[in-house]
Amino acid sequence: MGRFANFRDPSIPTSVAADRGPRPQPNSGPLGQYTGVPPATRLGTVSVPPAGQQAACLVPKTRENRFVILTAPRTAFTIFIASTQAVGTSVGMPLPAGLPYEISLPGNQEIFATSDAPVSLTVTVQIAAALAGDLERNMG
Repeated sequence: MGRFANFRDPSIPTSVAADRGPRPQPNSGPLGQYTGVPPATRLGTVSVPPAGQQAACLVPKTRENRFVILTAPRTAFTIFIASTQAVGTSVGMPLPAGLPYEISLPGNQEIFATSDAPVSLTVTVQIAAALAGDLERNMG
């Protein structure tokens, strides 16, 4: 195989967390092993208050890795997101208006939002667990 010996054979299927075999993390298993089913995709809307009020939690803390899709309304105002409750118009990343924005979010991280609008705006939120490589273990 010469100088390409370090690459895997593409005809061999890759392994995922649900496969049997040695686990990279001790005492871990496939996501959903404790409930018998993987977490369902969650869809919903969250009302985001104006800056100066308490920030809205768009994505709560959970232990699994997630894919999150946020869609802000098409308005002239901007919604700002951050991983801290101190999000504001000067601290935070603006969401594009009317376009879905996807985030890969690790476990135990949350997302907060506020806006520069004079009234509350509604954000559409879709949260799906990243099942392909996730392992979980019972922490007590």
